[in-house]
Amino acid sequence: MAATPVSSKYLLESAQEHIPMCIKHNLNIDMTCEDCDEFICSQCAKTDHKDHEWKTIPTAGSLGRRELKKTLSKVKEKDIAEIDEKIKKASKQKEGNRKCCDSEVSKLQKHYDAIVSKLDEIKKNLETKLVENLERKNAEVSKKKLDLENKRDIIKDLVEFLEDKHGTMSDYSLIDNLRDLTNLVSNTDSDIEREDHSVRYRGGDISEGSLDSIMGQTFDLDDFRVTETDSFQYEDECVHVLEAIDEDTRLVREYKSKCFERMNIRNKKKEKFNICGKDVCVTDKEGGLLVTLVDDDDDDDDDDDDDTKTFHPDSKSRRVLRHVTLTGDVIREYEYQEDSQTRLFTLPYKVRQNGNTDICVVNRTSQSTGELVILSSSGFLKSVYHGNPTDVVCNAHFNIIVTDCSNSQILLLSPDGEFMEYLLTENEVKHPYSMSLYKFTLWVGDYQGLIKVFQFNYT
Repeated sequence: MAATPVSSKYLLESAQEHIPMCIKHNLNIDMTCEDCDEFICSQCAKTDHKDHEWKTIPTAGSLGRRELKKTLSKVKEKDIAEIDEKIKKASKQKEGNRKCCDSEVSKLQKHYDAIVSKLDEIKKNLETKLVENLERKNAEVSKKKLDLENKRDIIKDLVEFLEDKHGTMSDYSLIDNLRDLTNLVSNTDSDIEREDHSVRYRGGDISEGSLDSIMGQTFDLDDFRVTETDSFQYEDECVHVLEAIDEDTRLVREYKSKCFERMNIRNKKKEKFNICGKDVCVTDKEGGLLVTLVDDDDDDDDDDDDDTKTFHPDSKSRRVLRHVTLTGDVIREYEYQEDSQTRLFTLPYKVRQNGNTDICVVNRTSQSTGELVILSSSGFLKSVYHGNPTDVVCNAHFNIIVTDCSNSQILLLSPDGEFMEYLLTENEVKHPYSMSLYKFTLWVGDYQGLIKVFQFNYT
């Protein structure tokens, strides 16, 4: 391995060096500033560094020699070991990056193949229409051709008959045969031109924009920016539900409350809201609200000591996602998969509707485990993310954002529920439990009643 420039520096230097001069004061540099890690002269110590901790070079050198063995031992045993570990992580990261890139390229190829397959299917359908028209038209042409050939043979026979027999036939018979000949000749117009191939192909518009839309796009996760802008204490207990109605208004459900409160973020004014449930979500496409319900919410989810009843529902138990109007009228319910037997949810806890109309439901499977269930708007089960989320929101790019309360993290998922990156970690949030995203503003409510406000941007 070639030596780095840093290590070669120390190989070439001598142990003794000429003492440099202070450029500013033209004095020997005989002091060292501990605060600035700089060599200085005695005049610098009295002026620019008068409030700093400084020592004479001999004193500092003596202290350094006294601690040298301990310092070098720490560097060799701990610091270099940590660097080696980071080098190993860098190698693993390179391999992980390669696998991630290969996975994304595979997705691209799969999507491309699906497009080509669909285009091939469309092409075959168009070809079928063209060929079917050809076969139908040519069948009609063949029929008319055969009819003309039969008429031609009859006319030829009649002409020969008249040529051979006109001298011996009566006037009546001659006139009658001539009339037949005239009729035969006049009835040979079969309108063959009408049977021309009539189906034509008109090419569609091949624009770069439409092709880009079909193929999809790449985006850089490093371009996602989440910046804290504000925070305030809402209550002393966990903020269970935090849902945006508009820029200033939120629906909030406290720790032990069944029903929601409407709260103005600016003036913190609260008012009761006439809808109860586990969670509520404002729908963008059809209007109204999505509400999660468990056995008509007869019991509080966190006061229920019977785990068997809560997480192993019997046939009479209901675990429902309900689409209702703002006045509470039921529009639709989601409860079972397509077989009408398998439940969609164990305990539907939080819900959001994505901009692509998919419905994302946080489903608790036990007191300590959960998953994210992703449904189509028609109720078809599309995918499940197993990551123990406590809340979910969706951004303008249809990506999904979930909280991981146990690990103090907020994660970014793809629209299909695949993990992409960590947006926030324990350095920014502590046990995040609920979220609300309105345009580019992300509210996060934690387990201690603190609400933090972040700006979520994609540059």
